[in-house]
Amino acid sequence: MRYFDFLEAQAASVSDVAVRGAMTRVAKLHREILANTANVRGNKDLSEQGRTKEARSLLGKKAWELIRANATVQRLNARIDEKRAKIQLPAIDKADAAGAVLRGQVRDRLPKSSKELRTLIPTMSALYLQTLLEAPELVGADSETVEVARSRAIELVQPGVTAALDAERNAVRLLANATGELSKAACDLAELPNTRALTEFLNQTVPDQRHIEADVERETALAA
Repeated sequence: MRYFDFLEAQAASVSDVAVRGAMTRVAKLHREILANTANVRGNKDLSEQGRTKEARSLLGKKAWELIRANATVQRLNARIDEKRAKIQLPAIDKADAAGAVLRGQVRDRLPKSSKELRTLIPTMSALYLQTLLEAPELVGADSETVEVARSRAIELVQPGVTAALDAERNAVRLLANATGELSKAACDLAELPNTRALTEFLNQTVPDQRHIEADVERETALAA
């Protein structure tokens, strides 16, 4: 199928070992679920109720793999957030009175709306960014603007880091999309109305998921 050819090509282009491995597993599981669906629907010896029962039995056997797939997406996104949070920007010297005065003057020059600030951030110097980040509420910067300013400041201090994190985020987004398609196929197999019903089914089938969480944590930590 073209979808799986595309997915496998995307997986091959991803440098992150954890993401690449997860995408390969998701594609394999998706194929298996589609095959199960075809087999159950094509079994003329089963009644409608029997087909539903058989489909859910088959899905139950794959429950831990589906749980792992979703947990991996969540953990990989969290890992990127953790990496970003660990990046240290130069600290402001609170004892530097002259520096405080200078930042006050810069603050007076800054526009007082998030929209205007976001327009200027790509060309701001380190001093202007530092001033904005020191007290964003004084220049009307909302949380989105603060994140944009922080990304720009990080790029000035550590060139290439934000681009690398963005690439990681894009790779995880591909995995999340593939996992979403997998969940739709699982719902179709078991005749569940939506992903919320699927989550309830999976949680009932595998109530203790600590071993799955531990596996995901170990795998993503090794690839970090």
